[in-house]
Amino acid sequence: MYTALGKVYDLFYPDDTQRRADAYAAVLPSGEGVDIGCGTGALTLALHARGYRVYGVDPSPDMLNAAQARATNAGVNVRFVQASAQDVPAAHPLDFALAANDVFNYVPRLDKALRSVYKALKAGGVFAFDISSAYKLTEVLAGNTFTQTENDVTYIWQNFRRGKRLIIDFTVFSPQGETYIKTCETQVQYIRSREEVTDALAAAGFINIRAYAFGTKRAPAADTQRILFTAQKERRT
Repeated sequence: MYTALGKVYDLFYPDDTQRRADAYAAVLPSGEGVDIGCGTGALTLALHARGYRVYGVDPSPDMLNAAQARATNAGVNVRFVQASAQDVPAAHPLDFALAANDVFNYVPRLDKALRSVYKALKAGGVFAFDISSAYKLTEVLAGNTFTQTENDVTYIWQNFRRGKRLIIDFTVFSPQGETYIKTCETQVQYIRSREEVTDALAAAGFINIRAYAFGTKRAPAADTQRILFTAQKERRT
């Protein structure tokens, strides 16, 4: 759950919302669903604009406040709920669920989270999510430090590999009057191979499991940095 980055997240992440909306609209059925780990709500609202009945969930109050403000500013009625990927709230079975941009890299208990998503779906419902690949976490991020400044806010992002985990240290300097406030937090991303994820989906009961290099219909290559998975809850006979 982001704390230090929650209030400034949108400053530092490129706005690829429409590209992500295109990717998810290509694999999700119509109907009602949930955007798990919705963050500041950009993708949730983009899917809403495309006719999906979708609500967002996220464990971070700061992210949810930003998402609700975004919806209010856009003049749309979209619901946002505080919840984690391991306990997906659903008042009734859903047509789809999605989890974009590394949400399932952060989940420590993949089996528990996948069972929660499976339970939230109706028979035949679709789950789609994208993660940073093992290649990206181990070969691109691990051991490297990144820094950026936007609107007088600066972050420093350091990455350290510890076995099957990537430890991410964020430091954010935000202006406050004539001084700066320093905020620090540590996040953990779990390094999982494509095969580990597909096996976990199957163990949770999903069928029709597919994996793509994100934004394409091609199978992931050895150096693919982002993988999109799709799976379906088995239809009752």
